[in-house]
Amino acid sequence: MKDSSPYLCRQFDRRPQPHLTDPTMLKTSIDLICIQGQRAFDFTKVVLSLGIALCLLVPSVEAEPNPSWHRVLEGFVDGLVTTGLDQDAVAGAVVVIVSGNDVILSKGYRLADARTGRLMTPEDDIVPLASVTKVFTALAVLQLARDGRLALDDPIAKHLPDLKLHQPFGDIRIIHLLSHTAGLEDRYRGYFADHGNGADASRLDHISAVLPAQVRPPEDVISYSNASYVLLGEIVARVSGQPFETYLAEAILAPMGVDDPHFMHDQRSSGSISPFHVWQVGRHKAIEPEPFPAIHTPSGGLALTGRDMVRVMQLLLRTGSAHTGAAPTASLVADMKRSAWPGRPAFAGRTLGYWTEIWAGQQVYHHGGTHFGFHTNMTLVPALDIGIFVAANGPSGSSLMALPRRLLREIVAPHARPVASRVVCDAVCLRVHEGRYITTRRNETGLDRILVPYQTAFTVRAMENNALMVSGLGHSRRFEAIGKDVFESPEGDTRLGFRRNEVGHIVGAYLNGGIHSFDTLDFWHTATSLESASWAAVIGSLLCLAGAVSSWRTRRCILSLPLCQAVLWISIILGFMEILDQITHGDELSRLASPSAGLWAMTILYGIGVASVLLITFWLLFTPSKKRIVKTERLAVLSALPFFVWSLFAAWKWNLPTASLTW
Repeated sequence: MKDSSPYLCRQFDRRPQPHLTDPTMLKTSIDLICIQGQRAFDFTKVVLSLGIALCLLVPSVEAEPNPSWHRVLEGFVDGLVTTGLDQDAVAGAVVVIVSGNDVILSKGYRLADARTGRLMTPEDDIVPLASVTKVFTALAVLQLARDGRLALDDPIAKHLPDLKLHQPFGDIRIIHLLSHTAGLEDRYRGYFADHGNGADASRLDHISAVLPAQVRPPEDVISYSNASYVLLGEIVARVSGQPFETYLAEAILAPMGVDDPHFMHDQRSSGSISPFHVWQVGRHKAIEPEPFPAIHTPSGGLALTGRDMVRVMQLLLRTGSAHTGAAPTASLVADMKRSAWPGRPAFAGRTLGYWTEIWAGQQVYHHGGTHFGFHTNMTLVPALDIGIFVAANGPSGSSLMALPRRLLREIVAPHARPVASRVVCDAVCLRVHEGRYITTRRNETGLDRILVPYQTAFTVRAMENNALMVSGLGHSRRFEAIGKDVFESPEGDTRLGFRRNEVGHIVGAYLNGGIHSFDTLDFWHTATSLESASWAAVIGSLLCLAGAVSSWRTRRCILSLPLCQAVLWISIILGFMEILDQITHGDELSRLASPSAGLWAMTILYGIGVASVLLITFWLLFTPSKKRIVKTERLAVLSALPFFVWSLFAAWKWNLPTASLTW
């Protein structure tokens, strides 16, 4: 009797088959097996063939969301949140999850106030939204644009003609502010200082005083900017003829069903907001939130309850038809998800209102924020009609902020892992992308530059098997080539792209469409270059000491110029180190309205160093050569001079002498 197994192999083994989602197709496959079985019925072969046919159904089933995720949701969230609270020493948290008209989960965890032992609840606790406020600011701008009161391509000077902001790299437009592509650097010094609130002109003067400089052309790269949304808030106020908070409350929040919004700049509101918590000496310490200047409200000053966020997310997930007529229309909600710069891979992660990525095969729209002690995150998945809001009451909460992604990948759609086709990238191709990269969200022109060595940076190294290894972002990840200058993680949820300049050189990188953007890291953005100023001054001082020793041995002279220079430069270095230590570990620089005495002292010390170099130069050039000044003494001072010059140059590059002048 003829064996039918070769026929079965020809039908199923290593041949592309359609997904047998149609029952008739499945019946046809079974009929083929049965026809062969008429020649030699073998029950084992039939069962094997049925198993193979059913396996072809698996990809279709796995691509669909898990229909039973509602039932296991609460246990998963409970476990992840309690673990995250312990891991990050967070006092309490609120988690709200909606799906359609249903509130799937609305729950508080642990402490809202460590002083009284009150527990967190989504209904009662008012939590600062931090940068999630930017979503509402963008909605306000788009609503004014829909009404024809402004255009996204308007230059900001059209609406803020008296704004004092130098724009050397090109005019900034409203769409640049919305998409974080205005070319503004980051600023920390004096940013939250209270300059006082007054009339409209003084308010704009306050904004002008804290704005960072424009350091690159608009549309060059995404660089997250709080200041951009400060400007958007002022534009909303000017165009609407109302204070920003009033317009936001009446035109945006009230139609959403939020009747009692709170704002962090309002002393009455801040008094009802849940206290912040820090972990000190093995316990949580509650700290009352301090009001900050009203100009920062558009970038992070709104505070709502978890119950408020239920209504907000349900509206943003739907068309708005189920709400009042004044609520944002379907087209406005759709505009929030519209790409700010279509067709540009380095900007694909930014829409007009959100950050966007693909998680577990689903397009998600999200925004997170941090506000002096609260971490928040809002995530929307329109295709699945799911909204997730998380708030963590503590200075750290990264584990909890990962909840939406983990929920989607591990519970809602655990088997969906779309992966792009790989392309060949040989060793030469990989080595082009090697190097160090630093975030574009940094400062270049002020004192904040000393924080650059602590900014986010990562290293890219070539590996075997057509892959890059990226390390420095809290973990190491492997990326495989899927196109020119584009790589993807094996799981398919993270993409790494590279930017080139006009001549084709790699000048930067970006993750997931520019959600995180980076420049190539050069020497002047490393801690080594900053430390070189100190080491150069020390070496120069040692050389001068050697000259002083020579002076003593030959002519018993103590107060020689080399000795004076050595003592002077050691004093300068010690002074700089003490001041920098106070800056990095002392006063809250963001709340200082003017430079401290230490910064002025640093400027004076730098001036003394410049005078020292000029004196040494004069001594070497114009002091006549005498027998009592030995050659070794002159040679030692001459050798020290370039080290002192380098020390001054490096300090200048790091803006240390100009910090007090450019505050």
